[in-house]
Amino acid sequence: MTLPQTAARRWRDFEAGHALVAEMVKFSGLSFVVAALQYLLLTFLPVLLFEATGWGAVPAQFLHVSLGPIDTYVFDYPVTGDALGGLSYFVAFVVMLVISQGVNFPLQRNVVFRSRGNVWFQLAWYAFALVLITIACSFLMSLYVPLLQEWVDPAVYNLAVTMINGGVQLVIYFPVFKIIFPAEPSVEVMAAPAEPVDTRA
Repeated sequence: MTLPQTAARRWRDFEAGHALVAEMVKFSGLSFVVAALQYLLLTFLPVLLFEATGWGAVPAQFLHVSLGPIDTYVFDYPVTGDALGGLSYFVAFVVMLVISQGVNFPLQRNVVFRSRGNVWFQLAWYAFALVLITIACSFLMSLYVPLLQEWVDPAVYNLAVTMINGGVQLVIYFPVFKIIFPAEPSVEVMAAPAEPVDTRA
């Protein structure tokens, strides 16, 4: 047996005995892959839109929140004079989210949770959860992103934002996906009792 076959067999054995842990491992691994995709998209999309349009000069600040000392916007992308702000960055963020979640949905459904439920029903709940979680994470971003812009070098800004946002989503998404993508119940086929044999002549 080759090394890959041995590793695959051991993984199947581990998965059979520790289903929840195996799901968390696969979920984490694929989430980091999706986070890498998000980072790549946020590396070139904002620059592309900033240079190709005039949207960078238009502030994108939506859903104002004022709670005591907190006075911010859920989506807070003021004009910064570069590709890291304005409507161009907000549109780049939305495009990145649509592309990355279009990749993430089938991976989580088919690879991690192996769910075979109604795909349209699951997609609807996935989109609903995505909107709510995105709003929550964007509100948190509106609190720490200004600090990152002030303290962090622009070369690592997108990396820092992706890592923090991805870490928060990692904690939130797993229990949500467990609900949206229920595993197929295992069906135990029980052998029917054998018919008694009539031994009378």
